Amino acid sequence: MDRAWWNEYGEGLQKNDAELWTTNREAARVYRLNHINGEPGAVSRRPNSIPLGGNSGFQAVALAIHFGAARVILLGYDMRNAGKLAHWHGNHTRLGNPIPARFREWCGHFETLNRYLPAGVSVINATPDSAIGCFPRMSLRDALLTAPSITGTVQQ
Repeated sequence: MDRAWWNEYGEGLQKNDAELWTTNREAARVYRLNHINGEPGAVSRRPNSIPLGGNSGFQAVALAIHFGAARVILLGYDMRNAGKLAHWHGNHTRLGNPIPARFREWCGHFETLNRYLPAGVSVINATPDSAIGCFPRMSLRDALLTAPSITGTVQQ
């Protein structure tokens, strides 16, 4: 969501057909991305904005909820250092990498988000060994098998 990340990876994503979103106005302009306003913390109080929660994974969840998702399944949200790596894909070479205190802060943002989830919205944590403890846990298989039926179509 931040400008430094888009500077590092944005060019390669432009060849992608997916919707690309950011809370950074400059990145939206430069890389022709969709923009949504962001607010610090774990709860947004303004319309057409999402809480930042300190990390892009949190922002992805907030964006899904903003767009009306009734159920969000977390996968890859370990929120801790696995060995010496801060990310599943390896550490960033030019961007900063989170330290353990930052992971604890981010877990706290998820706890706050959980307390303020809109009615009818659920979040399931399907990440093995996740440090996020505030959402119900289940395997990805079980989360997908118990997901509510999709009754409409999504156009992208």
